[in-house]
Amino acid sequence: MPVDVPRSVIAKLMFFTVAMVVLPVLTFFWLQEHTDNTLVSGGLAAAMANLVLIAYVIMAFQEDSSSSEDDETKKEK
Repeated sequence: MPVDVPRSVIAKLMFFTVAMVVLPVLTFFWLQEHTDNTLVSGGLAAAMANLVLIAYVIMAFQEDSSSSEDDETKKEK
């Protein structure tokens, strides 16, 4: 059963997918150049992955609430 998914949802998903891959890797290797401690580099890379995930969840909740508010205003009219 096909579902129409708005372009904005796909764009956000693609953005966060790329960010989930790129930001932790860049963080890890950038810190490796500046420190010799792999524990710090790995820990901060994991923290970056968690920040991306948290940002995605926040964006998803904001999108859901705005679409439900739009539905309610359409029903009232």
